[in-house]
Amino acid sequence: MSTPDPERRVSIWTVPEQWRRLYFAIFSLQTLVLLGLAIWYETAVVTRDSWVETIFAIGSDVGPGIAVIAAESVILTEVYFVVIFDGFVERRRRRQREREAEREAEGEARAHERWEAWNQRRLDAEAAGQPFDEPPPALEGSGNGRASRN
Repeated sequence: MSTPDPERRVSIWTVPEQWRRLYFAIFSLQTLVLLGLAIWYETAVVTRDSWVETIFAIGSDVGPGIAVIAAESVILTEVYFVVIFDGFVERRRRRQREREAEREAEGEARAHERWEAWNQRRLDAEAAGQPFDEPPPALEGSGNGRASRN
């Protein structure tokens, strides 16, 4: 019996699937920067090579950096962006739970006030010796067949 994986993971070093595009965007951007730097270095700084030697030199300059960029992209995606995003989502959920708790407390306070007012009317009618057949607040509008006789 296997448990379902709550977060499907893809990519080179198990980047969460939902962050795959971000990972490849970071990876591609860093690779282009590395390639641009290698081209600049080999064409502007090292000018004594032929064009064939320059192309091979660019390849040898960029090759080892690709593995570093791949690992760094995972780190940036997982640690930096995911932590920030998860923190944002958690703060948002916490504020939502707090608002729901406030609304619930306000609703309970209003219900308590309705019950207090109903009970006070009942006690006043009882003290005046008048009949009191008003349904309790929780039963109002519930379609239970009780109606007030005013």
